[in-house]
Amino acid sequence: MAILLTPTTELEAVNECLANIGQTPVATISGVIGVDAQQALALVRSISREVQNKGFYWNTEKEYPLNKDTNGNIFVPSYALSVDPDGNYRDRDYVQRGNRLYDRKNHTFTFTENITVTMVLGLPFDQMPESGRRYVALRAARIFQNRTEGSNDPEDVDAERGAYNELVADDLRVSDHNMLTGNWETADMLRRYVY
Repeated sequence: MAILLTPTTELEAVNECLANIGQTPVATISGVIGVDAQQALALVRSISREVQNKGFYWNTEKEYPLNKDTNGNIFVPSYALSVDPDGNYRDRDYVQRGNRLYDRKNHTFTFTENITVTMVLGLPFDQMPESGRRYVALRAARIFQNRTEGSNDPEDVDAERGAYNELVADDLRVSDHNMLTGNWETADMLRRYVY
């Protein structure tokens, strides 16, 4: 029977960090774990947040509806890494402050209508595609080694670069970027009607 490969797990990413400093792998990352494993897990999650903050096809929601509450506040979900008004609201000067949207033009947290945004989500490790998981694991392992031992293995640096290139290539392949229709100003010019 053929063995099927599965995507990298968060446990494997932690063990990659530990292997980079010559430590024994751990069997679990839940419950009570050693100090090195705790530090590696914290670093993997920090790097995951850093990487995901860039926004890729797999963690970016377009035209995500945000509704005002009875007081006119628009709360941003706790898993949102960034929000940017889009669609009919793209020219509005709304920014995230804390867990709410703020209108910088009118200097208020109070809104009169629901809006839509492009939102970058912070996903759990197991919801990222393999290209994202692999890059996070290799970047975390290199940084963990640097912080623990004060050195970087050139092979680790090369592996991290290669994983980043794969991540970007995956994003370009799947997200179908188009310089004509992907930019709203250009797309508006292309949609002009002749009367």
